Amino acid sequence: MNATIRQAEERDLPRILALYQQLSLSGDTDAPEDYRRLVPTFRRIGDDPQQRLLVLEVDGAVMGSLVLIIVPNLSHHGMPWAEVENVVVDESLRGGGYGRVLMEHAERLAVEEGCYKLQLMSHWDRRDEAHRFYEKLGYQSSARAFRKYFKGSG
Repeated sequence: MNATIRQAEERDLPRILALYQQLSLSGDTDAPEDYRRLVPTFRRIGDDPQQRLLVLEVDGAVMGSLVLIIVPNLSHHGMPWAEVENVVVDESLRGGGYGRVLMEHAERLAVEEGCYKLQLMSHWDRRDEAHRFYEKLGYQSSARAFRKYFKGSG
């Protein structure tokens, strides 16, 4: 496996959006060619020390991505916690261990930041594949998630 993980760069944005289209269940992701309108948001993410937008490169091509967010916390003796969002590996590579590599990297970063937990949410419609994947990595479905989408966002 010739894979590396690095911080996303602005030039990666169209490819990240293409990967997000593979991830989207509702078609709510911008097309890669529309990436320019998201450049300010990409830069805000990059400037935020609590967020890491990571990409997985395989043979020099971006083939996966995830966002790791470190959340400062007052409970658990002030230990932060972490959340992973938008975990995606290109369809052509799924099942090849690349998702595991991405998630293990996120876990190492969370531990380095002193986090007491790493959590993620996965849509019910992904229970056949994604949920089994996360369970194999040792994640447990120990809570029920609640969301409220605001007009035009969900």
